[in-house]
Amino acid sequence: MKLFKNRRKRLDTLQVPTRRRLHVSHLEIGMYVCELDRPWRQTDFLFQGFPLLKIEHIHAVRERCDYVFVDDTRKVRLDQGELLVPSAAPGRVQRNLPRIPLSLEVEEARRAYRAGSLVIDQVLLDVQQGRPIDTRSCQVLVKRNLESLLRNESAMLWLTRLKAQDRYTGLHCLSVSILAMGFGVHLGLSDEKVETLGIAGLLHDVGKMKIDPRILNKPGKLTPEEFEQIKLHPAFGFQALQNQPGIPPAAVQAAHAHHERLDSRGYPLGLDRYQIPFTTRIITIVDAFDAITSHRSYDDARPIQVAYDVLRSGGDKQFDEALVHEFIRWLGVFPVGTLVELHTGEVALVLEKHEKLHLRPKVVVLRDAHKQPCEARYLDLAQLTVDAEGVAYRISTGLPDGSHGLYMADPELQSILHPELLATLEPEREPAFD
Repeated sequence: MKLFKNRRKRLDTLQVPTRRRLHVSHLEIGMYVCELDRPWRQTDFLFQGFPLLKIEHIHAVRERCDYVFVDDTRKVRLDQGELLVPSAAPGRVQRNLPRIPLSLEVEEARRAYRAGSLVIDQVLLDVQQGRPIDTRSCQVLVKRNLESLLRNESAMLWLTRLKAQDRYTGLHCLSVSILAMGFGVHLGLSDEKVETLGIAGLLHDVGKMKIDPRILNKPGKLTPEEFEQIKLHPAFGFQALQNQPGIPPAAVQAAHAHHERLDSRGYPLGLDRYQIPFTTRIITIVDAFDAITSHRSYDDARPIQVAYDVLRSGGDKQFDEALVHEFIRWLGVFPVGTLVELHTGEVALVLEKHEKLHLRPKVVVLRDAHKQPCEARYLDLAQLTVDAEGVAYRISTGLPDGSHGLYMADPELQSILHPELLATLEPEREPAFD
């Protein structure tokens, strides 16, 4: 007598479920949370999917959910009891600081930026000549820039666009420091971690001072031999920083590994994704973005959208995909300090982004519909602002630096950041009554 009338054929492959529901009381360090028992937008978790790296992360999930789904294929490996993937934490620091108007913050930001450019120039000179770095000055610089970012980040972000080609390396380091800190604030990192990002960005390229200037500043394409020389700068940076007192280990590591890739095809060590720390992942993204959008000896600045496309296409291969998504979400479609063309054909410069309406920033019009110079006209696109036909102003497209003769490094262009002029964009305040 047969026990089964229709016996199924044995499958060649075994189907193993990787996503399983789990009560929050059963969560363990290293598990990867891929779905919640409620919509992500109803929580303050930063990413839609994250590994549990600390006991605090488990507590955060337990406070907000009854059960979650975990993906066993993405469980974080452990090595000698330590996690190898310091990915984004699920919780975030909440900052409820009053926003200072751009017109009031721009002068302090400008002073801080100028002081910072002097500090980084001295740091690079010290590295070049083999002298110790003044790490105290670096720390003071980073704290000052962070304070400005917290008051009104648009002022500092605007200044990161002001890079002269002949001072590219120093100002690039300063810009990466500022951008990395702004991104860290967006990610909800603590002040201490944000300052570490600032130091890491400031010092990430110091190894270039040990590269032959004729190769470093070559206007044409590098030969294979020359590129091999360029690839030595992370190791030179590591050597210059590793014994310096007062520099966070994460910053030293970022100098050494900011050209590593998640697919193990980076340099100088060919690390895999599990060996690339969180701080380094952020610096890698910011470094690439700032380089692509800046004028360099061998390449002109490219539009923001091109930089975004490069970051997106490198997601999960060169860059951390989740961090790329958040970076773009933070800066917005038309970041501060970029040129845009309005629907009228006029060319404007983005002065300040709107906290929620990223497509409607504050701009200043600098070229008319025929792309000819015109009197500066300040517009707040988040307000009801219309053209001569009664059509609301909108941005049509982004433009690269240098379009229609408009360069961020031009002193005349910088002069538009005048406090009195910027004040015209600020909403009128209600009168105070005793």
